[in-house]
Amino acid sequence: MSHSEDLHRGSTIFRTLRIKTANRVGVLARVLTVVAEHGASLGDIRTVSIAPLSRIRDMDMGFTAAAEIDRTVAAINGTGEAEVLEVRDEVLELHVGGKLVVESRYPIRSESDLGRVYTPGVGEVSRRIAADPSLASHYTIKSNTVAIVSDGTAVLGLGNIGPLAALPVLEGKAALLSQLAGVYGIPIVTSTSDPHRIVDAVETIAPTFGLIQLEDIAAPACFGVEETLSGRGVPVFHDDQHGTAAVVLAALINATEMVDRDLRGCAIGCVGLGAAGNAVTKALMRYTGNPVRGADLDPAAVGRVVAAGGIASTLAEIMATCDVVVAVTGKRGLIAPEMVRPGQIIFALSNPYPEIEVSVALERGATLATDGRSTNNLLAFPGLCRGGLDAGVRRFDPAIFAAAAEAIVSMTPRGHVLPSPLDPAVHRMVARGVAMAAVTAGVASRHVDEDYMLTGR
Repeated sequence: MSHSEDLHRGSTIFRTLRIKTANRVGVLARVLTVVAEHGASLGDIRTVSIAPLSRIRDMDMGFTAAAEIDRTVAAINGTGEAEVLEVRDEVLELHVGGKLVVESRYPIRSESDLGRVYTPGVGEVSRRIAADPSLASHYTIKSNTVAIVSDGTAVLGLGNIGPLAALPVLEGKAALLSQLAGVYGIPIVTSTSDPHRIVDAVETIAPTFGLIQLEDIAAPACFGVEETLSGRGVPVFHDDQHGTAAVVLAALINATEMVDRDLRGCAIGCVGLGAAGNAVTKALMRYTGNPVRGADLDPAAVGRVVAAGGIASTLAEIMATCDVVVAVTGKRGLIAPEMVRPGQIIFALSNPYPEIEVSVALERGATLATDGRSTNNLLAFPGLCRGGLDAGVRRFDPAIFAAAAEAIVSMTPRGHVLPSPLDPAVHRMVARGVAMAAVTAGVASRHVDEDYMLTGR
């Protein structure tokens, strides 16, 4: 599923083409037709300049292979009415030097400034925290800072690419936390994939952070890492599990309502029981009170779901018996068109390629279908972090993730499966729901009053 940098990661190659076209009616349409015929996906189009006889535009495009770029450029030039002036890789350009900066909140221009920000003034602050460690949340960045931790073993759409290659993804998460929730996210990658060493490393650095967000750690190691850290008193959640589950639950509540059904009355199956599938299945069972069918090639994965109250099943059985099918396998085209039954709701959530294309599922009779690009866990993790920090969450109770899902549902426009993940109001609502749920569940260390519930931070 997706983590917008989670919107569409994986094998897509992004380029910006600067194209000069003749200033005549229909030329742009012909250029766009050429782009479509060569399989490129079109993004934003920006006008650079307009002259009496020509126009220059920047067009963002996505390609599945490098060779497609050359073929598309040649085809555009071959129209005789357009010329590609430049091909730029703006994605790589944006990442040069990283996407994050660390800077002082206060200017340091004089000896007086230095004395207040650093020595000797900082000594008094340190003495107070030494006497009362809880004051660290008041006098340091701890109360607004999250560690985003990964070993790079399960990066969405890319797999086990290692810690350094995962770092740009974590930077993207941190950038989104800052932009959407005002949270300082610090990317941290580990040089080990040993769950015990990851736990020890995270526990060692945990005092610096208000909470820990685990990211892109492969199953089954991710389960033990999270459970052990939580058992040791570290406030932690795994976004690939719980962020994904909250968004999928919200999307399914909305989807069933759109087709005049009640999710609690639907037979539900989940295909693929890794980190995301395991959490989605458990979230659905908690919400509906009913068992969910689970299928996976790994017997241990099926066993975890059965132990939680689910039913061991197969892909064929799920497609033949379930009203709602959630697929998070990473296997492109796993669901054959003939397996779809009329009236089913199908969430094929693997990125970048779903288990069945949305258009195919609908053609075969599905009443509603969606994919991982449309069902994005960007809707959950900023609010989970913001609300968790504001409430001083000590442990992430399942009720917190359910509250996040309910908040997303409340912010979804009528007729939509989910709201826009770039709407700051959505993240404020999720944060409020998370904070209030933490207080209700007794896992908050700070009071959240009615004013917070109404207005947020």
